[in-house]
Amino acid sequence: MSSTSINKKEIVDFLWEWTENKGTWAELLVSKIVTTEGELSQTDTKTIFDYFLQSISLLSGLPVITIAKPNYTPTNQEIELISLSDVSGVNRLAKNQTINFSPNLTVVFGENGTGKTGYGRILKTLGFSYDTYNNILSDISKTAVPQSAIINFKANSIAKTFNWNGKNTIQELENISVFNNNCVSISLNDRQLIVTPIGFHLFNLITTELNKLENLVNIEIAKYPTTLNWTNLLNNGTQQQVFISTLSNNSTEERLNQLSSFTNIQEKELQDSESELTNLNKTILQRDIQTITASISELTTIINKIQNIQKSLNQDEWNILSERNIKINELENQANKGIKEIAETHGIEFYQSIEFDNFIKSAEAYIKIIDKGNYPENGNNCVYCLQPLQNPATELLKNYRKLLNDETQENLSNLKQQKLDAINLISQIDTNFTLSQATFGFDNENKIIIQPSELIEFQNTLVKLKQVYISDTVTNETPFNLDYAKYIKFCTDKKTELSASLIQKNDLLSNISTKEIQLKAKIAELKDRKLLSTKINEIRTCILNHKTIATLNSNYNSFNTNSISRKTTEAREELIQQNFNTIFKKELKSFKKGHISIDLNFGTTRGNSKISHRINSHSLLEILSEGEQKAIALSEFLTELQLDNIKAPVIFDDPVNSLDHNIIDDVAKRLIKLSSERQVVVFTHSVLLFNSFLFFSKQPSYSSLQYKFHSSKNNYDETGFISDAEDLNKTTTYISKINTLINNTPKDRQEVDVAEDGYGFLRSAIELCVETEIFQGTIKRYQKNVALTSFMKVNGEKINKHKDKLNEVFERCCGFIKGHSNPEEIHNDPTLTDLKADFEEFKTIRDEFIKS
Repeated sequence: MSSTSINKKEIVDFLWEWTENKGTWAELLVSKIVTTEGELSQTDTKTIFDYFLQSISLLSGLPVITIAKPNYTPTNQEIELISLSDVSGVNRLAKNQTINFSPNLTVVFGENGTGKTGYGRILKTLGFSYDTYNNILSDISKTAVPQSAIINFKANSIAKTFNWNGKNTIQELENISVFNNNCVSISLNDRQLIVTPIGFHLFNLITTELNKLENLVNIEIAKYPTTLNWTNLLNNGTQQQVFISTLSNNSTEERLNQLSSFTNIQEKELQDSESELTNLNKTILQRDIQTITASISELTTIINKIQNIQKSLNQDEWNILSERNIKINELENQANKGIKEIAETHGIEFYQSIEFDNFIKSAEAYIKIIDKGNYPENGNNCVYCLQPLQNPATELLKNYRKLLNDETQENLSNLKQQKLDAINLISQIDTNFTLSQATFGFDNENKIIIQPSELIEFQNTLVKLKQVYISDTVTNETPFNLDYAKYIKFCTDKKTELSASLIQKNDLLSNISTKEIQLKAKIAELKDRKLLSTKINEIRTCILNHKTIATLNSNYNSFNTNSISRKTTEAREELIQQNFNTIFKKELKSFKKGHISIDLNFGTTRGNSKISHRINSHSLLEILSEGEQKAIALSEFLTELQLDNIKAPVIFDDPVNSLDHNIIDDVAKRLIKLSSERQVVVFTHSVLLFNSFLFFSKQPSYSSLQYKFHSSKNNYDETGFISDAEDLNKTTTYISKINTLINNTPKDRQEVDVAEDGYGFLRSAIELCVETEIFQGTIKRYQKNVALTSFMKVNGEKINKHKDKLNEVFERCCGFIKGHSNPEEIHNDPTLTDLKADFEEFKTIRDEFIKS
């Protein structure tokens, strides 16, 4: 909301001081804000921003302008509520009700739950308050209906109508201020002032515009892109890549030219380097090295294998086998010859058979087992048949034993075992010498590894010799034609050749790695140079953008709100703080709280004034009673209203809760006095406050003001039925209500219900009759005054005459009213006949006192 309070010093002076050293744009901003007293249009904001750009040499061509300090005349505005009507969808408020507002003070009185606050909430959603909660519910017991209301009002004496739909607002009514119970704790916490002191809204507007200008800086920065979408094509680590990745406002075109020049000579150099790199095939070399290494390993295995075979099957072994066969043959012949001679001499048949040979050997073994010593000797019996041996038999056995115990057989057996062991050893020789590595080439046509003829020859020869050896057919005439040295040399020569090639290729690979790195680095630099040569204009633009952004960033703080906040603080301290303290202390005294010493401290946040309150560093909410808190909150609220010159309605919802009766009259007088300056609307359930308003409204000091007193009541499940409340304290009001019930009895209601309502009205009529007509207003309910002058008018004789009968009717009223029945009495439902009789009795008694 705009504000219009009057200050002794021009608020513009502080704003103009803020523009010092900022340039034309700041002066133009202040001039337009003071002139419009509102947010600037996009066009005006853009013009101010353009002058800012021109001040930092990012724009040219704007005309030079001279701006004088503007004059500020606060806006005067007066808002007056006329009526609130046609409310729908708000709490349980009844339809077709109207609250007409007095130009000065309007009081809406009603008990809790009678709808007063519902009307106040509508006005609160349109205005402002410490309490910012504005949620309004429809009748929660029914289906929700759209919210609406009609507010008639005047703005500077011009009649206007606002159709409220539950969400919309209107600028003129935004100046309505509302104070309710929730405002107390909010008010006494550290908070922002709810009323912007006169002219101080200009600081807020400047702050808003600075934020908008700051956003324009960001938008302007976005116009100068510094991202190059092809940088991923550069090779990491090249001079060109480092230069592009670190582009800034410090980058120079000279350095760009050095890194982006690319001639035909450099093009030829690039092609040659790429060709040289292609010929350095590291992968092929590595594969060749692996193949050669595998071949060398296989040849080493073959050489070792040949050498091991050579140790087992050689010319010497070949000769030994031949010699063994000869020796075995000789020993066999010798053994066979001895047996032949003995056998032929004695006529023994089949002496050459295996069975015979086994026989004599078994016999010899038997003789040795029975241990017959030098058997046979003369006179010995046969060990088999125990018959005496004849000389010829004795001689024959001796010859057999001599032959069998000769070393010839043992030597023969040993030779045969040695030969067998040698043959078994040779039989285990592996004769497979097929290569698994393409050491001697690969037959692409047949897809097979080439086997060298030398190894094939070796393998074939070895197989034949092995076969001859293990078949035991080696003789002196059998040649041993396997030249191991020849084949070992063949394999060793190939291995030496491959080893030399391996060394050569390893050396080449090592040199290639270094060369490859050099070539790749050279190629990368030449390629990046070539790429930059095609992007010079784009890079040059990017550098210029960096420089522009750097200029904008270095001036970004031009729109920082700290400086305007500091200037706000200066203005507040000089123009507001002392004034606020003076008014606040005066308001405290009006509520009899002037003895409370409160430390008020002010601050500024983004151009907005803030206030905090303490008593000896303690929060007021911690140490004060609820009544003291409310009085102080009211004092602050009234103080803030006086800082603004807009005359808008002020709404108070139950302003005297927690206040004792001693200051309720003070509140009433203060609000009546406030209503002489601006419209005041009070919603209250306090009969003390209502009567105070009613009493003071009739006093000469306040009689010049206009008042409206309304009553808000319930009817069944609806609330907010509005009626004239000024007659609430008149006996005739209730007499009229009883006459209406008796003469126009509702047909849709039970008689007992109508009679109960009638007795309720009759009870109130009796109370008011006793107060105002029998005791002549000497003592009034809910009021402190005792009118002793009226006491002299009291007729004691008539009181004694009628008091018993009047009390009897009053007691009957209490018995028939719900909630007032005496539980000791037998309850009878009231009838209209009873009501009429008691009503007539009351009127008769009342007439006695009225006539007097």
